[in-house]
Amino acid sequence: MGLYLYFCCIQFMAKSNFLKEVEDSIYAADKKWVSKDVPFLKKYIGTEYDIKGLSIPGVRSVFKTSFSFSQYPLPEQIKIWSEIWHHSNLHETLSLAIFFWEKNIGNTESVITWNELKTWTGKIDNWAHSDGLSGLYSMLLEIKPRMVLPQLKRWNSSKNSWERRQSIVSLVHYHRLRNKVLPYSTLIQLVEPLLDDENYYVQKGVGWTLREISNVYHKQAFTFMKKHCKNITGVAFSAAAEKLNKEEKEELKSLRKAGKKKIIPA
Repeated sequence: MGLYLYFCCIQFMAKSNFLKEVEDSIYAADKKWVSKDVPFLKKYIGTEYDIKGLSIPGVRSVFKTSFSFSQYPLPEQIKIWSEIWHHSNLHETLSLAIFFWEKNIGNTESVITWNELKTWTGKIDNWAHSDGLSGLYSMLLEIKPRMVLPQLKRWNSSKNSWERRQSIVSLVHYHRLRNKVLPYSTLIQLVEPLLDDENYYVQKGVGWTLREISNVYHKQAFTFMKKHCKNITGVAFSAAAEKLNKEEKEELKSLRKAGKKKIIPA
């Protein structure tokens, strides 16, 4: 037992050192990447995590550096980045973990990737990380819909608002990046239950997803928006109607005059 505890301690120290190494690299980043108004950036992102204030290009420049574990076998790197994700409280560090998967999602079995990444949503507290994971989930959904879709359906009624947002934004995360998209009926069945959701970021997700569905199934989506336009919140509507032509927007606006659903700002 003593030997076992010794090795556990060694492993814990190694993981802690990897986290420190990554976070030290963030704090050592060139000042040209650092925002002049970190409090504003923190509020804009909407995170309670610590934040250095690096721009996205700045975080990506850090990611391009070579960490001491960058040459480890991929399975070992996955374990390290998983520990980093679950134990860091620095916004940029969590972004780096997402960037790692953006780079390597095609280099490992989709089942392994999904089993790891589906546990990450529970730590989300802001739209930036939420959208980053949505992009990864959407890729996995395209590859293995029978594996991913059941989880999205469970998240659709979750008490966690970020899981509800994931349940729809992950469906068509930028249609132009998808070679295949689920049938319209499957997509809209997850969107409709959230039309009345009171969370601001879920409503942003509703609008964003309606817009992307419309880009693929325009006629069906526009018919849905006409039918439910009075129940679509202003937050969702602005995003949903973004790509519609002038005539379509005017038609929806005229239908909405009878009443608008209010949403409490974040």
